[in-house]
Amino acid sequence: MKNHSPLSIAILTLLFAQQVFAQSVTYSGYYNGPRVDVNFIQTPPAQYQECREKYINSTARIYSACSFGVDEARRMAERFGGGKGRIEGYLRGFSWGLYSSVQSNRSNADAMSLGAALNADLLGRIDRASQEGSSRGKNAGETRGASEARKRFTSALDSGMSPIEEIGAIPPSAFSSRYSDPYSSLIGKPQSLEDMLKQPVEDLSQIRVYDSYDSVFLGDVPRFNLFDYYFSDGTYRFEMARWVEPQAAIQQWLNRPIDTKPQYEALGTDTVQVTVQNPKPGEPATRTETIQLKEIFRKSFVNAYGWYVNYYFSQNFYTQLDLGQRVGESIGKQVGLRYARESGQVKSFNEKFQRDERAAYEAVFTNAYRNGFLNTFRDYASNPKPEVDGFDIIGELDDGILQPGERIAVAFRIKNYGKIATSGSAYLEGVQNPLSSKEIQIPALSSTLVRTDYIGTISTSVQNSANLNIGLTVSGKGFGAFTVLQNARVMRQVTPLAIEIKTLAPTGQAIVSYSVKNHSRLNSSASVRVVLRDSLGRTLEENLGLIGGNQTATAQFQLDGYSPLDLIRGSGIIVRGQMFLGDLVVGELGGTVISQDPVADLARAFAIQSQDATRSDLVRALQTELVDRITGETANIERKGYERQGDSTYLQQTLNAYRSRTQNALARESYASLARALWPARKAFTNFIGIKSCNRKFFESAVKELNGGKKP
Repeated sequence: MKNHSPLSIAILTLLFAQQVFAQSVTYSGYYNGPRVDVNFIQTPPAQYQECREKYINSTARIYSACSFGVDEARRMAERFGGGKGRIEGYLRGFSWGLYSSVQSNRSNADAMSLGAALNADLLGRIDRASQEGSSRGKNAGETRGASEARKRFTSALDSGMSPIEEIGAIPPSAFSSRYSDPYSSLIGKPQSLEDMLKQPVEDLSQIRVYDSYDSVFLGDVPRFNLFDYYFSDGTYRFEMARWVEPQAAIQQWLNRPIDTKPQYEALGTDTVQVTVQNPKPGEPATRTETIQLKEIFRKSFVNAYGWYVNYYFSQNFYTQLDLGQRVGESIGKQVGLRYARESGQVKSFNEKFQRDERAAYEAVFTNAYRNGFLNTFRDYASNPKPEVDGFDIIGELDDGILQPGERIAVAFRIKNYGKIATSGSAYLEGVQNPLSSKEIQIPALSSTLVRTDYIGTISTSVQNSANLNIGLTVSGKGFGAFTVLQNARVMRQVTPLAIEIKTLAPTGQAIVSYSVKNHSRLNSSASVRVVLRDSLGRTLEENLGLIGGNQTATAQFQLDGYSPLDLIRGSGIIVRGQMFLGDLVVGELGGTVISQDPVADLARAFAIQSQDATRSDLVRALQTELVDRITGETANIERKGYERQGDSTYLQQTLNAYRSRTQNALARESYASLARALWPARKAFTNFIGIKSCNRKFFESAVKELNGGKKP
């Protein structure tokens, strides 16, 4: 109901323009809302004009069917359109009355005062304001007083001056309520105007506009809800789109259980003589035509309905307008007063709560400030108050890093803000072999720089590059022990840095580079060596000697003797390198020796190995692999074409490798054998009618080239 569009009657005005004078009516009854912007029709249409114009000279049955259609259209318009007019007029007045009455009563002073008086029922909740204000005022006063006292002692540190005990001027309290809406926080969210409209205050089924509701024509009684008729400007804008349309009306008439429906069903046919236009010589000048009387009824109904419906809507619109406004005002007053009463209660509760909370806060703040200041001042004047902001970890090797197993000392500045001198000691947590430091003298109102002996050891089990959480705990006379934490990164002096593998698959070789780094400022404490092992059981070793401070060194290994096929078509050869610092294993890096370009490497391996008489078994295996790969790619090539694939095919890479070197006799025979094995595959490049494709021509040319330029 909330999406009412403005009423348009342009079509209706055109319908009445020929017969009826349409005029705007100014209504001067009880209704005082916005003007109803509709051209109401006050003059009734002429009766049976449709029938007289079209069927006055026709048969009695046809004229009767037409009159029947007009009568039903008028009755439909009177009950359907008229009923709509009565309801829409009521709702127009109701929505305005509801809106205007709610607006005039939502701030009603008497109702708000009544709501404020209801706070007597909530005194227990308001008492919480005093409790919270007093508690917060006490805490705030003590905190600010204590802070001022501590500030005087911290300012006196290392100054040679003694703090003054006089309180001096007490600063103003800085109250701010933690509740922006105490009522919602402590009682519950109050009902909004929208909530009240959605939960009406009386039984709306008694709305009188529906007392004589015509369900035959209008259907079921609609649900009525206040919120559906409450608009931001108080104006209900009705629609005429459905019931004003003649076609919709006749359909409604046909679908509803109308008492005259049997009469309509009994309409049959009639015959009339119709003049033949321009008959040929010898042909009759008239002909007999059968007329469907139901069609006459429907046409006359549709044409007449448009003449009647706006008139009856206009006649009935104002009959309920005033009543609708009065009922809307009555209900709107109840809603408005209810809203005002609840608003008054919420407003009064919030004001009293915040007023009582502030008063309680300010009542205790001053004394709390004095107590906080005096208690803290006397505590600092009678006791040592040492603090440590942080500390530096000092390794025994002094090489810029902390290593597992290294002894450590710490350096820190300890500040005593208290007026009493004391002494204490420090020890470390999170280390091995912790020891207490020598006694530390902690003078009053002074800061002291402390550098301990070695009082702990970095754990030997710490993993390389781990972050170790180390705590410095200080304890002594007259103060409680306290701990300061710090993260320390622990790492070995020399660690593996990277492994790089360059695979030479066609020759079954690889070059492995293994780099290490010294992270400290000093030369490595022992020689560094790298031991490389592969998955075939081979072991290689290189000693890099001592590594200079902050330097990087690389061990390089030449690997050979691998089968090219293992590197090209298999999972490769796994290699792992361990780095030793003296006899200590520091770290390990690994990788895989494997071809990075299997297509090109397979072709190159065949070209290289075919020239070596001792590698005949390997050459045969490479040839078998090449034949499988080349014949296996023929289906894909037939779709895409060799020339468009470039160097990505096994056949093209085989040609490239063949052309890249001079072939000895042994190699020429190997390529001839390869060509003979490939030649049958040319038949794959033939279409369904036996015509050779361009791919076959390319394939045959390539195989001939591998065979020394002749057919295998």
